[in-house]
Amino acid sequence: MIVKNEIFSDGERRPLIINNDNSIDFWSTLYITVMLRADNKQNTIKNTLYSIILLSKWEQSNHRNLFEEFRDQKLLNPETIRSIKNFCMYSSQKNTRNSKKIIDFRRLAKKDSPLKTVDKKFQLQRMTVINNYLKFCAWEICKFKPNATDLKDGIDQMAKLFTSYYPKGISNISKVTHAEAITLEHFRQVAHAEHNDNPFKSFDSRLRNQILIEILYWTGCRPAEVIALQLDDIEHDIDEPQLRFIRRHDNIDDPRKDQPVLKTQERDIEIPKTLYFDLERYIRTIRHKYKLSKTHPYIFVSHKGQTSGTALSDKAFFGGVITPLKKVDADFINVQRRSFRIYFNERFSDQIDKHNEKISMEIVDAEIRGESESVKRLKKQVIRDGDEVDTRMRIMGHSNPNSARPYLDRHITRIANKVHKEMILGTSVAVEEIKNARYKK
Repeated sequence: MIVKNEIFSDGERRPLIINNDNSIDFWSTLYITVMLRADNKQNTIKNTLYSIILLSKWEQSNHRNLFEEFRDQKLLNPETIRSIKNFCMYSSQKNTRNSKKIIDFRRLAKKDSPLKTVDKKFQLQRMTVINNYLKFCAWEICKFKPNATDLKDGIDQMAKLFTSYYPKGISNISKVTHAEAITLEHFRQVAHAEHNDNPFKSFDSRLRNQILIEILYWTGCRPAEVIALQLDDIEHDIDEPQLRFIRRHDNIDDPRKDQPVLKTQERDIEIPKTLYFDLERYIRTIRHKYKLSKTHPYIFVSHKGQTSGTALSDKAFFGGVITPLKKVDADFINVQRRSFRIYFNERFSDQIDKHNEKISMEIVDAEIRGESESVKRLKKQVIRDGDEVDTRMRIMGHSNPNSARPYLDRHITRIANKVHKEMILGTSVAVEEIKNARYKK
């Protein structure tokens, strides 16, 4: 069983489960159509289908057919639910690493094993999907039976029992290790078209890749939002050039089956003039050389083989751009999908701190001089937490303040850790000075 993306005539992207005999899986398609199609987008549906495939693997490994059991009015018992829960804990990824490659010892601890597990949060996501799916299918199978009312109560109790087995003690703190600022700055330098360590040979690819990284750096957008940019999304204002990030879900003009789209609200973000000029240079002198680029409006195109000139895909962005850049330096191992988005927010927080620190010093000076009106004016320029969250929401495209809050919390944690480290170093210096004084005596 595999998940395959299909494009309908109206542009809708519909992920489907394709069985081993090339037929479309009935129950998963029915569930997606009835329960998820109206409100959920492509990636959400795909992740749901992956969890349903995991349930199918559990059935195969345990020689069970839950739908046949539902037809016989046999619902899930605690033992079955525990078995599914345990199965949801294991990774479904296959170890495809080439053993002939040079070993990176920093990856050795992360090497896949036959029993590699996922974290509790991912396990919960899988179990939630499976629970909802089985509840839906059980009722669809049983709703026309003579005792349907009693079965409905039993199915509701089954879903409630399944919920009681959800993993507990889930932390909201991400375990993903992101690259430090100095590493991302180095990564950005290597991605520059003129850098000696840039792994790409052609200048066309070098300039395109440099622009991709620079957009991530200066806008804080997601990678999918970069490759979703169209030619008309550039605001050609020499003094204040901008990029427009626009929602185009299920766009019939996008030939990519796995369509990159905005997950957040539409927004306009100003970019540096140098980045604008690089974009203009790429569009006017490079992009048009690839014939298929004339068949679509997307800015960034593939430069290789049969796909040359087609809109750059998410897979090509990471497999063909980010991955080769990461191989340049072992320190780039922790450069992740969201690294530049997180780094943008950290730089944004640092800039606000510098602004507030400068205003606070000016307020103190004004108070010393007895300039009460200046004090009032300056206090209005201080950026409060609420103002910072609102500004961050606008830049990031968030519709809910809670979405912007984690970036502020991350910044506060980073500052707190820095202060703590300074305390430790200060204590160490003091102890060292005491020791030295004793030796002198």
